[in-house]
Amino acid sequence: MSKIVPLFRAWLTALAALGAGMSASHAGPWPDQPIRVIVPAPPGGISDGVARLVGGQLQARLGQPVIVENKPGGSAVVAERALMAAPADGYTLMIGPSSLLTDFPLTVKTPFDPIKTFTYVADVASMVHVLVANATLPAKSVQEVLDLARKDPEAVSIANLSVGTRSDMLGEMLREKSGGNILTVPYKGSTPALLDVMGGQVQLTFEVVGNVASQVRSGKLRPLGLAAANRSTLLPDVPSLAELGYPEFALPEASVGVFVLSSMPEAMRNRIRGEVESIKQSAEFGKMLASAGYEAPQPGTYEALQRKMADTIEQNRKLLRRLRQPVSG
Repeated sequence: MSKIVPLFRAWLTALAALGAGMSASHAGPWPDQPIRVIVPAPPGGISDGVARLVGGQLQARLGQPVIVENKPGGSAVVAERALMAAPADGYTLMIGPSSLLTDFPLTVKTPFDPIKTFTYVADVASMVHVLVANATLPAKSVQEVLDLARKDPEAVSIANLSVGTRSDMLGEMLREKSGGNILTVPYKGSTPALLDVMGGQVQLTFEVVGNVASQVRSGKLRPLGLAAANRSTLLPDVPSLAELGYPEFALPEASVGVFVLSSMPEAMRNRIRGEVESIKQSAEFGKMLASAGYEAPQPGTYEALQRKMADTIEQNRKLLRRLRQPVSG
């Protein structure tokens, strides 16, 4: 028996070493298998469009299939849980709005802390919102909309995307401006909301400029003002709400970009960010982005991006306290 025990221990040591070797071999050069990109929205919106543009470029650069999976619902919790269920090994990413960290966690209660669980490693497209109206709405300006709502509380409704989104926050601000006389109608995605605005089921919505620029140009939607300090290159003739006398609607610029688990090793996180930044810097991708109706975000370092996220969270906390909504933290 005395000889068997040392032999058994030696066998266990050898087995552990073999296992470690197999694990290291599997890690290999990244990537050596398909990459999954989770999108917390249905097909058709800016998150989905950006995910497919970036996914196509990653596939061409890395030589591995990139599979885009749409997982809408639950104020992005469905998609977030899918990312949390995957290893932090670089083979599962999430592409969605920066508001998943700057806006959602302040209004949506979850059994996990998104700010600690996920890291926003790179932005890809900016998200400037514009207030658009059904083309037949009698009110042709923000002031006329507010006057109409105050005169008849049932005359004006606004389609807000999922609770915690920038669309929802801006819609709540407009409702407050009307004295609570604008009815807010929740939607799970941009496409159904826009269809109902154009169809007249609801009268207004705040939507990303890139998602509505063509409908505005064709006259299917009427633009009332940009929720930004400056004008958009996609709709240069549309004034900002700040220009129109509503500076409180000039919220910090949001964007769509790449999220990973915060537990991801720094080297892998940097590798993914590097690949995305290389894609962004290519002239070809810039043309693709513009052709799809999206605007490029302001360039900056990873550190500057993280500071911007932290500053936006704090500004949103103050805004939500003013709107008298429950705020975590």
